[in-house]
Amino acid sequence: MFILKSARATMLAAAMATLPISAQALTPQEATALTNTIADEVEGYVNSDMSLAQKQAAFRQTMDRYADTSAIGRYVLGVAWRSATPAQQEAFTTAFAEYLANKYGSQFSGYEGGEITIGSANDLGNRGIVVESTVTRPGSSPFIVQWQFSDRSGQPLLIDIVAEGVSMLTTERSAIASMLDRRNGDLDALIADLPTAG
Repeated sequence: MFILKSARATMLAAAMATLPISAQALTPQEATALTNTIADEVEGYVNSDMSLAQKQAAFRQTMDRYADTSAIGRYVLGVAWRSATPAQQEAFTTAFAEYLANKYGSQFSGYEGGEITIGSANDLGNRGIVVESTVTRPGSSPFIVQWQFSDRSGQPLLIDIVAEGVSMLTTERSAIASMLDRRNGDLDALIADLPTAG
């Protein structure tokens, strides 16, 4: 089971360069509370007897509530976003959210029995606020996960997750670019295939 704890010692927060999004009124304390809320929600279904499909659907709902899927979609699609029609942009954002839920939700079984320790929060100015956590799993070495938030959209939302120094945004931007290249730049084809590509 995931166990959420408040860290007693201050942890070092690594500098990150992801989205050029500025945090407005969001505080480190609020970002820490959000991290606890998200992790606690995920804990509920990771350790439940729900089917994989149900867990993926639950994760999709979590992302819809707490992540800035529009900003993430713009970033990962890159140049192709600017040439897409508004309808394509909306369709891509929806398809990409489904892709994320399926891809990362399928990994939940590897986290059963784990423990998340919530650590320090660091205000990175125009890059938002990062909350650091340590994840421990039975039989595995602990690793660092950083949660990056911004409230540029008007509310505090998650914009990136960095595990062991690997950014979800960077990883998915590369993955989406490769998928689009394989479809000869056909964005509609990518949108159609994306929900089942994870």
